[in-house]
Amino acid sequence: MNHFRLQIRSGHILAVVLFTSTVHGATITECQQMLQTGQYAECLAAATEAIERRSYGEEWPILKAQAETTLGKYPEASATIAAGLERYAWSVRLRMLAHANFQILGEHEKAQAKIDEINTVATASPWRYTDADDLVALGNAAIVMGADPKDVLEGFFDRARRNYSSRPEGYIAAGQLALNKGDFALAAELLRPAAEKFPQNPDVLFALSEAVRSGAPEESADLLQQTLAVNSNHLPALQRIAERQIDAEDYATAVTTIDSIHAINPWHPEAHALRAVIHHLQNQPEDEAASRAKALHFSENNPAVDSLIGEKLSRKYRFAEAADYLRKALRVDPYYLPAKTQLSQDLLRLGMDAEGWKLADDAQRQDKYSTTLFNLMQLKDTVQAFTTLENEHFVIRMERSEAAVYGNQVQALLNEAMDVLSQKYGYTPDEPVVVEIFNRPDDFAVRTFGMPDVAGFLGVCFGKLITANSPASMRNSPSNWNSVLWHEFCHVITLQMTGNKIPRWLSEGISVYEERVRDSRWGQSMSPEFRARVLEDNVTPVSDLSSAFLKAKSGADLNFAYYESSMVVDYIVREHGFEALQQILKTLKEGFTINDALDRHAGGLPELESGFAEYLRTVANEFAPDVQFTVKSEGAEISIAELEAARQNPANYSAGLHVAADFLKQNDLTNAEKKLLQLIELYPEDPSPNGARPMLALVYRRQGKTEQQVATLTEHLQRSAEDLSSAMELLSLHVAAENWGEALKVSRLVDSIDPLRVTAVRQTLTAALAASEESVAVSSLKALLELDPADAARTHFQLARLLQGNDTALAKRHVLLALEQAPRYRDAHKLLLRFTEDAQTDSVSEQKKR
Repeated sequence: MNHFRLQIRSGHILAVVLFTSTVHGATITECQQMLQTGQYAECLAAATEAIERRSYGEEWPILKAQAETTLGKYPEASATIAAGLERYAWSVRLRMLAHANFQILGEHEKAQAKIDEINTVATASPWRYTDADDLVALGNAAIVMGADPKDVLEGFFDRARRNYSSRPEGYIAAGQLALNKGDFALAAELLRPAAEKFPQNPDVLFALSEAVRSGAPEESADLLQQTLAVNSNHLPALQRIAERQIDAEDYATAVTTIDSIHAINPWHPEAHALRAVIHHLQNQPEDEAASRAKALHFSENNPAVDSLIGEKLSRKYRFAEAADYLRKALRVDPYYLPAKTQLSQDLLRLGMDAEGWKLADDAQRQDKYSTTLFNLMQLKDTVQAFTTLENEHFVIRMERSEAAVYGNQVQALLNEAMDVLSQKYGYTPDEPVVVEIFNRPDDFAVRTFGMPDVAGFLGVCFGKLITANSPASMRNSPSNWNSVLWHEFCHVITLQMTGNKIPRWLSEGISVYEERVRDSRWGQSMSPEFRARVLEDNVTPVSDLSSAFLKAKSGADLNFAYYESSMVVDYIVREHGFEALQQILKTLKEGFTINDALDRHAGGLPELESGFAEYLRTVANEFAPDVQFTVKSEGAEISIAELEAARQNPANYSAGLHVAADFLKQNDLTNAEKKLLQLIELYPEDPSPNGARPMLALVYRRQGKTEQQVATLTEHLQRSAEDLSSAMELLSLHVAAENWGEALKVSRLVDSIDPLRVTAVRQTLTAALAASEESVAVSSLKALLELDPADAARTHFQLARLLQGNDTALAKRHVLLALEQAPRYRDAHKLLLRFTEDAQTDSVSEQKKR
């Protein structure tokens, strides 16, 4: 490999004189503006005219070649660059354009030759190349030659930014380098100042949109629109929009966007690749092959085409098909990093761990600066340290101590889900399902999305793999992990049944529907917020439901998308029977579109949409029909006037809670109790942890009315499966009252939310010992060994006492472990002595028998 020999010398600045003409045609600045605003044909005409009249400046052939490349005139661009180099033999920018052009045309040896030429001319005359454009070209050449990206950033791109702060080239190059390495935070940091300096530069706006795409999708979408406001023909922005439309299953609109790209550049390879993706998803293999052939028209060995197709199929959870395309890309170019990175992740999602990790390791050796690959290899060490629990149907990987605490509960729940759902849907996975539960949110995010800092997801299913956040990672916002795993396993059934050909809305809808079937407290249900959306006609049409998950601007939007999807499933089952739902899934497996499946088994999309709209409105109207809700954000202040108005309006539940809270604040417990009882009668099904029942339980606690407090919390938890605070309070009350059976019931709910709470485990142990539930007591003691190791000696001793009647050898082992922790533990010594005496007695008895 060549090594870049150019030495950057500060203080040497090349004075460039641009000879422009305003007499015979456009100036260079005007032509650059044409290019920047999407007037590509006009730019081409102006640059051609300038070249024909022998106007001086390398900028003219550069502008002409850029316009030709954008318009898909790749051979013409090649000729323009060659002619430009005859006149401007020293130009590194023209050579970098030549390199890119030869790559498009599949002439890789010629492309490499241009990089070698750059190395030669730049080394011979370094003083010549200190302008921002030249520094960027040299930096990009150095990257191709294998230079250290950090050195390139500091030696070329940062220098271009510092020395030419009034020009965007250095900012864009630095930001793009960070994007290429997956460091989106750095890219955003570099590009935000550029967006402020150059608010009319579409390339800056688009690059910043890419930088914030995963962390701030709404801002990214806004920047994308700003880009197109400046240049409505900006091809990368149009391509990104088409990709988003495909992700949202809005294929008709995506085709329209692709058509607009091809109206500008008929040979745009990536746009043809996206068209091939749509044909693949719509089961049109001949059209798919034709679009792929067009994408490869100028070069059959362009790895970017198959890599993009594979990436987009992966986004649709078609991992096996994606892997086939990604392998094609790597057969063309074994070093093509985007394909190698994507394939490694897809193989891991397909359960092909050995090959996936090997490929990821190989990719990281190739690019040590890729944050995606770095995070992935860090994750490998984490996963390999996990404890693995296996049975016929599942391979479960968890952090060691968590597996010891509640791993058996995970197995039991998943085995139940397998029995119930596989029988119900008539499908059993033919391979064990891999389930990985992460105690650190960033590990979950890297495993699931390829990057850390992705919030808002409890679990994800890829078909053969489930990833989930553990209770330890959700301490700030507890969730019922039982419902999460039930939901995700249902995805296993629907994804595998259909060969991953199911629309997102239907898969999510079935999973939430099955959550509610399993436990009415699980999944999304009608609520005051949902009722308001329905009655205000703020409902997504069924035909566009998948996009609702991608376009959600808040957690509330996303929750409603889940709820609405589940209610469509509920409606289909009510109107056409559960068999119709099964037949829809089988039809999707055969390659038919969702519209075809609905036509065959659910009366067709138009009828479904109209009937469902009426059904959902009926459900909304029947929900707390005589109750008013004026939703205020949690903790929001209420004015004295609003408070007084609320007192005069007993039908307003939301305002009534504020009234009750005000009574509590004044310690007026009598009126608080009276108001809260009225509110419970008004809206008895409220599952909210901030609703009337938890507040009433607080009133009873202050009043010392323990019996009423217990009854109120019990009623509340019959409606809520996620209110950990109320569940732990009720558990404590039952233990204090020695209601052992009830305490054990509540402890199961606590475990389903957070089995890692030491206080709750100790209370469960107390109840289990008192109720002679030895298996529960043993499980609790084993959990305490992990959760409270400081008290390990006493815990081992308690285990020994419990086990001595059933497993003397294991009991003796725990006694010895207790003494190892506390050598002077008297009771442990006594128990060990008893074991020894019993053993001697047994030995004497055995000898007498002989």
